[in-house]
Amino acid sequence: MYLELTQAPPATVIYETGEQIVLAPGLDVILPCWNPSGPWVESLIRHYHDVLRLMGDVPVQLILVNDGSLRNFTSQHMSWLEAAIPGIIIVNNKQNRGKGHAVREGVKNSRHAYQVYTDLDFPFGVDAVKKAYDQLQQGLDVVAGERGAAYLKELPRKRRVITRISRLLNKVVLRLKVNDAQAGLKGFNAHGRSVLLNTTIDGFLYDSEFLYKAGKNPRLKIGAVDVYCRPGISFSAFKIKLLLKELRNYCRIITSANAAK
Repeated sequence: MYLELTQAPPATVIYETGEQIVLAPGLDVILPCWNPSGPWVESLIRHYHDVLRLMGDVPVQLILVNDGSLRNFTSQHMSWLEAAIPGIIIVNNKQNRGKGHAVREGVKNSRHAYQVYTDLDFPFGVDAVKKAYDQLQQGLDVVAGERGAAYLKELPRKRRVITRISRLLNKVVLRLKVNDAQAGLKGFNAHGRSVLLNTTIDGFLYDSEFLYKAGKNPRLKIGAVDVYCRPGISFSAFKIKLLLKELRNYCRIITSANAAK
């Protein structure tokens, strides 16, 4: 997907589809969620204000995407958020389509020069959002959060094995320009935005597809920022059915990679 960006924000971006958007200086923070647990509204409000303090004078737009939650996401929750967070955008999808689809729906509602998406509970803290934004300000088009060896030690054994296999495949088969594709934090400018909106995988491997497609464009500058899990984060288990589905998605990316050679 081609785009024309002729000046620094505010500027008009023209996509090859004919879509035109006017980018304003600032940051969109995009949060996909599905069946959030605990007092998540209070946690989100607290994190939002932490982000505002950290970003200073930079305008921040919060975009929350509900991916067809079956519990703990009601009209009352949305009312609380709308009262506490001025201008929050809530995309309320009725059907569960997957994290990749939810992120794309959030990005479609973005209107600032830069976007960062992460998980609802800010697993890497709000500092990681600022670090990604700073890297974009310095000229990178796509920034990926990168978890180190300490992260692997915290994982349950089965998930640790899966993560290592995934990283090996990303490096050897897809030859991604970053070591960690699945960390739940990415940042990008208008050029990266166009690549992400051109992804098709709805599940978790949309991250790998995004970074693979971005890496195929020699004009895009891709980098990483070190991220660390904040205390108290719990790790979910992968079900066999989900793993098989994501394996099929990985085959789709590999097929695409071979076709592009």
